[in-house]
Amino acid sequence: MLKIKKLSCKVGSFELKDISFELKKGEYLILLGPTGSGKTTFAKCICGINKVKEGKIYLNGKDITNLPPEKRKIGYLPQNFALFPNMNVRENILFSPMVKKINFKAIQQKFESIVEILKINHLLERGVKNLSGGEKQRVALARALLSDPEILILDEPFSSIDVGLKTNLWFEIGDILLSFSIPVIHITHNLDEASVLGQTLAVMIDGKILQKGKKDDVLSKPLNEKIARFLGIRNIYSGEIVEVHNGKITIKGENFVITAFNERNFKKGERVKFSIRPQDIKIIKEGVPVREELKENIFEGVIASAHFLSDTCILKVKSVIDFELKFPSYIYQRHNLHIGKKIKIGIWQKGISVFRE
Repeated sequence: MLKIKKLSCKVGSFELKDISFELKKGEYLILLGPTGSGKTTFAKCICGINKVKEGKIYLNGKDITNLPPEKRKIGYLPQNFALFPNMNVRENILFSPMVKKINFKAIQQKFESIVEILKINHLLERGVKNLSGGEKQRVALARALLSDPEILILDEPFSSIDVGLKTNLWFEIGDILLSFSIPVIHITHNLDEASVLGQTLAVMIDGKILQKGKKDDVLSKPLNEKIARFLGIRNIYSGEIVEVHNGKITIKGENFVITAFNERNFKKGERVKFSIRPQDIKIIKEGVPVREELKENIFEGVIASAHFLSDTCILKVKSVIDFELKFPSYIYQRHNLHIGKKIKIGIWQKGISVFRE
C-alpha cells in the first residue's frame, strides 16, 4: 500500500501543495488532470526523482521519503518509455538485473513469463529503433515488471500510440496489469482512457488533488466547477436554494427552477452552482410516458445547433437557459431532429451535481 501524507514539492515556479492519499493493494488508480497540472511532478516525487519539500511517503509501511530511486521498489514508465537506443529489446528488459549483477538464471523464469504475457518473444533480438509505439510500450513495461516493483507508475503511457491502436491497447494492457495484482498509478489527461481503465480516479488541477473516489462517482459528481469544466461539462449554472424537502433541494436561478438531490447537506438560502452532464439530459418523445426520474425537471426549447463527432451527436438547445446534450448519432434521425425544431427535454436528477460557490 502507498500512503502519502501532506506532500509538498516545488520545481521551479510550480508547486505541489499538501497532497494526501492512499493507494491500496491491487488498486488501479487513474491520476487525471489537464496538461501542466503537476501529475508528472507528483510521480517523480513518489519515485524519488524530485525532492519532497514537506510531507511523507510510505510504501507498505516503510518511510521511503528520503530513499534514492533505486531503493524504492517502484516501477516507473515515463512518457517517452526511456529505452536505450544502443541496446536490443532483450538487453533493455534485462538492464536492471544486469546493473545489480543478478545472475540471469535467478530471474529466467520470471523473464520468460513476462515476455510471454506481453507477447514480445519475437522482438527480443530487435533494436528498439525499429519498434512501433505499442511495441516500445510493452518492452518498457516488461523492464519495469522484471524489477519486481511493489507499485507501478505509468506516465501518459498511450500518448505516443496511434489513435487507431489505443482502444485495443487500453483493454489489453489493463488486463495484463490486473493479472499481476500490483498497485498502479496511471497518469493521463484523456477522459476516455480514464473511464476504460480506472477503478479509482483522482483529479489533479493546479498542483492539488481536488477529488478522489470511485470512477463513476468522480465522473458523475464533480465537487466543484474546476473539476466539472475539466471533465468537459458545459452545463454549469448558479442559483439560490429556495427549498429543502425530502432529501431534495429546489434551486432558483434568474430564469429557471430546478430540483436536485441534497447530497451535500445544503441549507435554504445558500448560493450554489451545479453541473449537468450532457448525457444526463434526455429528449422526451411526444406520446411516450415520461420516466419518473425526469418528471421534476422538464423544459421546452428549440434546437440551436447540432455537431457530430464519430458516432456521437452534440446538441445545443435554447430554453430558459442553454443546454448541451450528448447522445448517439442515430437518435438524431430516429427523433427526426433538425435545427429550429421545438422539443421537450428532461434532466435525470442523479446527473445533477451541486456544489457551493
